[in-house]
Amino acid sequence: MSLICGNSVPFRPLLGCMAGLACLIGIAAPAPARAQAGPDAIYGVTSVDVAPKSVAEGIAILKQYRDSGPQQAGNLGVDLLQEAGWPNRFMIYETWKDQSAYDANEKAGRTVEFRSKLAPIAGAPYDRRDYHVTSVGAAQPAKPGAVYMMLHLDVFPPGLTPALAAVKAVAEAARKGEGNLRYDVVQSVKINTSHMTLLGAWQDRKGFDEYETSAYGRHFRDTIGPLLGSPYDDRLYAIIN
Repeated sequence: MSLICGNSVPFRPLLGCMAGLACLIGIAAPAPARAQAGPDAIYGVTSVDVAPKSVAEGIAILKQYRDSGPQQAGNLGVDLLQEAGWPNRFMIYETWKDQSAYDANEKAGRTVEFRSKLAPIAGAPYDRRDYHVTSVGAAQPAKPGAVYMMLHLDVFPPGLTPALAAVKAVAEAARKGEGNLRYDVVQSVKINTSHMTLLGAWQDRKGFDEYETSAYGRHFRDTIGPLLGSPYDDRLYAIIN
């Protein structure tokens, strides 16, 4: 399978960027463990694209937002990820105790300030979505070199039931795989409930490659493909510490 990064750039040739990316963002310490999320947890997934010349400024703004997260009531963790091969593209993956905690953060002064600071250097529209739990297991601490994968799925509504079965099955299998640190499946809270996000993490590239070539990974792609209303587009990231 040929992964893509962005809209048209072949992803496989960019995989060598992972090592350089790790140096760029200063990966130096394991990501901390966090409390296990309950069935009422809400996940905030934010896509941020800054102008190429503003990467350093963007990272500083993103870190400030991430670092203030644990001080917010109901926050269970914030992961800040930088896309491999696209240093000006980021994802924020937040876990909140419940919908009320998530909603309170949306109105918080720190969130308003964060968006205000990003606006002048944005390279694309700010995109933030909230999700509820479909299948989430315990997350293990990530060490330097960990590889993250994020996949957004847009399923035709008639295919939602088999799609949910497929994502739950691949998540359960992936968590048992060599080097897997986490595999979350979350589903949109709002009207587009056929939208899902999958977040996986492995201790190193070898673990991710084994997931990609595994029988259960191939079966998942074969099953989910005909159900999708948009291309299957999984992307790799490194965590910013």
